[in-house]
Amino acid sequence: MENTKKQTGIKTIALLILPGVQLLDVAGPCDVFMSANFFTPVDNAPKYQVQLISSTPDRIVYSNAGIPLTCSHSIYDHNCSIDTLLVAGTDLNLLDEVNPDIYHYLQGIATHVRRIGSVCVGAFVLAKAGLLEGKQVTTHWKYAAILQRTYPDLDVNVNPFFIHDQGIYTSGGVSSGIDLALALLEEDCGKPLASEVAKHLVLHLKRPGGQSQFGDAITDYDLLTPFTKAIRDLLKDKLGQAISIDYMAESLNMSVRNFSRVFLKESGMTPGKFLEKMRLDQAKNMVEYTDMSFEMIAQKCGFGNVISLRRLFLKYLSISPLQYRKTCKGTE
Repeated sequence: MENTKKQTGIKTIALLILPGVQLLDVAGPCDVFMSANFFTPVDNAPKYQVQLISSTPDRIVYSNAGIPLTCSHSIYDHNCSIDTLLVAGTDLNLLDEVNPDIYHYLQGIATHVRRIGSVCVGAFVLAKAGLLEGKQVTTHWKYAAILQRTYPDLDVNVNPFFIHDQGIYTSGGVSSGIDLALALLEEDCGKPLASEVAKHLVLHLKRPGGQSQFGDAITDYDLLTPFTKAIRDLLKDKLGQAISIDYMAESLNMSVRNFSRVFLKESGMTPGKFLEKMRLDQAKNMVEYTDMSFEMIAQKCGFGNVISLRRLFLKYLSISPLQYRKTCKGTE
């Protein structure tokens, strides 16, 4: 296979399609790159062509909506030069059924493409193929903890909509594939064209905030260990009060030193960080679902003042409480 790192002119964007794929994982990036051709002057050649590659011998792959996608190639017969390969996501529960030949295909093609990446749960496929070792990556916010636990050598960052690390591009949940595609377009053709495409698709070129605004800072209750659940249950109605590590430790009849050690092992974070994230989750709910003033929210969540509340929103969500409220209520 020809190495497309030396290729000029039209670029082939290939999307590897898994059974049960979400349509937006495919359609979003496709529309970005094909829209770029629409804004290319008529006397110039198109900048991109898009190909769908089936992960099975059958070139027809059914999406999670039951809609069949007809692929031009499969992993068994594809021999065209590819500039960029993106693995589209699927249902996490279907990953155990993924054709094992996909991993060999990805390992072989990785050295022949200029860029390789993933949309949503596609990061799990790249990880199993051994292409993400030691890299910072992202995936759907709901599954980031599972990705980190399954592949501890990765540096999983749940917040960005996409991450580029050493030639590997991973994007977050579903629509984040569009954010990634716009970034790749800007990388290839510059900001003016990428901005024009974003406007055409009625999108932000760079979406404000990050994935963290859509999920909770603390993982789902059912995924917590019994030890961590006990602390969460202890604190959930006291977040507006002053809470010390001494108080947490005494409640479990433990020394502060032993409590801190066990808590870090059980939760992966310090007690102070856990408390901070609990307060953030409560504040997010109040900002989103009530009209309560930010001063009152800061008081009820134990931040002390609005400045501290704003600082924490910017730290974890990359947007202010006011921006978050406008976004959630559709008033921006």
